[in-house]
Amino acid sequence: MTVNQEKKPELGKGVRRLTLKDQAPDCEIYINKPIYDLKEVCAGKKVADIGCGYGRNKELVESLGGEWVGVEPFEGGAHTVVASAEDLPFEDNSFDVVIMDAVLEHIPDVGKAIAEVGRILKPDGVFVGYVAFMECFHEISYSHLSFKALEHYSNINGMKLEKISGGSAFGIDYHLRVLFYPMPFKYCRKLIAMGIRATFYLKSQMAYLGLKYKRGLSKSEAIEMTNLYYKVECLRQSNGFSYVIRKK
Repeated sequence: MTVNQEKKPELGKGVRRLTLKDQAPDCEIYINKPIYDLKEVCAGKKVADIGCGYGRNKELVESLGGEWVGVEPFEGGAHTVVASAEDLPFEDNSFDVVIMDAVLEHIPDVGKAIAEVGRILKPDGVFVGYVAFMECFHEISYSHLSFKALEHYSNINGMKLEKISGGSAFGIDYHLRVLFYPMPFKYCRKLIAMGIRATFYLKSQMAYLGLKYKRGLSKSEAIEMTNLYYKVECLRQSNGFSYVIRKK
């Protein structure tokens, strides 16, 4: 068979055979659950709140005996430092906690920003927040990050993605909300999200039957893979993610 006669691969198929575990992040995965409490994370800590806006976390951190430093690239708001997330004017290893809540997607050079987080965090310090994924373009958004992107940027900057949470809302219901705006869509959106989670759950139960009876996995192995399948499916369609990243 000549080169031209060789069977061409199916479109969309890569040269690697990826397993479910390859696609999943190497961390604790939570669906529709909170994974951190700022009161516990920030109590008595020095906190850099990057993209802090009007400083909604300032009073909380200071009431818990912590030191709050707000950062924004623009004048106005409640922040104490005017700087970009890609070039923070702080010394290495100077903060216990860094917060970026719905901020990463608005940073042009997100890789550099996460590198800066890794630089200013003390060893064993934590980086917490939320990042958009399947949201459509909003305000000026650049980098809607997948769970694998969060994992990658953490790894290359001396940090570890410990926990991720998604599945409370999905790209589907978010886009419908945008489509029907200004009509109130709050309760319909919650129902749609519940329906999506239920669909993924049913698909995971069907996967269990295939894993156990067709592939011959043990019950415990099939259950483990079924649970992982449900979580990864929810992450793949999530509106965004809450995360806990720790510096090594």
